[in-house]
Amino acid sequence: MKNIIIIRTPFVFPTKHLTSITAVPDIGTAYINGTLNANGYNSSIVDAVGEGIGKKYQIDGTRLSIGGITAEEIIKRIPKDTDYIGMQSMHSNRWIYDSTIIKSILENFPHVKLFLGGEHVSACAEEILKQFPKISACVIGEGEETVLELLKAFDENKPINDIAGISYVNKKNEIIHNSRRKRKVSVDEIPPPNWRGVPIKKYMDNNCGINSLSRSSLPIMATRGCPYSCTFCTVPNMWDSKWFARHPLSVVEEIKNYVKEFGVEHFDFVDLTIVIDAKWMGEFCDALIKENLGITWAIPIGTRTEKLNKELLTKMKQSGLSRVLYSAESGSKETLKRIKKRLKLPHFEKVVYETSKLGICVKIALIFGFPGQSLKEVLDTFKLINKLAFLGANDIVCLSFVPYPKTELQRQLNLQYDFMSTDNNIRLNNDIPTMKSWSEHFGDKTLRAIVVLFTMYFYALQVIIRPKRLILGFYRVFIQKLPLTNLESLIYNFIHEKKHDVTTAKCQIN
Repeated sequence: MKNIIIIRTPFVFPTKHLTSITAVPDIGTAYINGTLNANGYNSSIVDAVGEGIGKKYQIDGTRLSIGGITAEEIIKRIPKDTDYIGMQSMHSNRWIYDSTIIKSILENFPHVKLFLGGEHVSACAEEILKQFPKISACVIGEGEETVLELLKAFDENKPINDIAGISYVNKKNEIIHNSRRKRKVSVDEIPPPNWRGVPIKKYMDNNCGINSLSRSSLPIMATRGCPYSCTFCTVPNMWDSKWFARHPLSVVEEIKNYVKEFGVEHFDFVDLTIVIDAKWMGEFCDALIKENLGITWAIPIGTRTEKLNKELLTKMKQSGLSRVLYSAESGSKETLKRIKKRLKLPHFEKVVYETSKLGICVKIALIFGFPGQSLKEVLDTFKLINKLAFLGANDIVCLSFVPYPKTELQRQLNLQYDFMSTDNNIRLNNDIPTMKSWSEHFGDKTLRAIVVLFTMYFYALQVIIRPKRLILGFYRVFIQKLPLTNLESLIYNFIHEKKHDVTTAKCQIN
């Protein structure tokens, strides 16, 4: 039996960055691990984030830090008898440290085959293989079937030139990109996540979750992909703009297993957009209501509102839905049309009202700084923010547009990044000091002012319109120490950060 280690790399963020999101178990590596274990491999995860909850190391010579354990600590956790190593490189801003981990793996395990997967790998395989030609393969897009076929070729010492969904360097030192693999339509056939190696109890003990510290939580995925093609989104490149759902009963069965095995009380659905099929959602809610498990669930990543109505939202509430993020992006019809966001604002506003009326915590995501975005379009979004406050939304998050690799807008802008540079690199879309405007009509300082002032204005309106929410928020943060909303989590994390010193001069990039 071959021994495999799957590595989840640490977060990378500005040293003084404040976020509402705590450490969260990673479902992507758990799915790969589940597939490998189900097919006879002895695989386990080294979770750099989970092993380093509460740890923060500044990277020498930069204003960046990592959240989790260092490359040296990761290497120590890889058994010497490991046959294959898989590594996730999900977000492009992490590459500056992911590359250090890769270099350490190649130096310490020169005879072990190393394969990579994740969004950054799918977008930047060419650049990765130029930097590290000794990587055995980069897995592009959905990975489970591709990894199995790749490992079988490794086991049998066969060529990999016919394996769909990979990029690699051949014996002539040429970078080869094989054809893309077709998406897995029958997603119920994919083995469930396997969390072996992930310190689930540590996550639970630290009340880790997405925008919530209130209950023992775990991420879960019921659907894959998204049928839309917004110009700023990485989904079309990673998932091929197709949406497939598991059977509702299969999802409920997984929930039951987690409740029994780990004592999970809350589930964060990390689907790209879970509400596409109203019939499917209704059946899922009916099954969950019937089981009466006493759990809550949330949609923290964002979902569409086109299929939502009062009847379906009521059923979602009855089944335990406690929080939802609606991705509006803009209140301007012109902006929405330009970014190919097919959103009908009147219906969206009605959904926000109905959701809030049911007592579900509503968060709205807005993005500023798109190419072509005018100040008049920004004003239209400001008008939407006013409406959202009166309609009952609990939170907004104002983000800056970032041209991610292999997105339509990145290609239009003809941008070239140096992912090893701290200057010409990907910026986090919620890092205010480094926000960059791509609009021809206003600059970086104006963008930052818009993000800060609009956010403060929304919360000021909340205090005026619904002062009771302020009192309840204060109680949750300072008395219960269980924040619910984005603002409450930010305040809680700010207080919590004061208890942890940043360790300097212990983390380097090569």
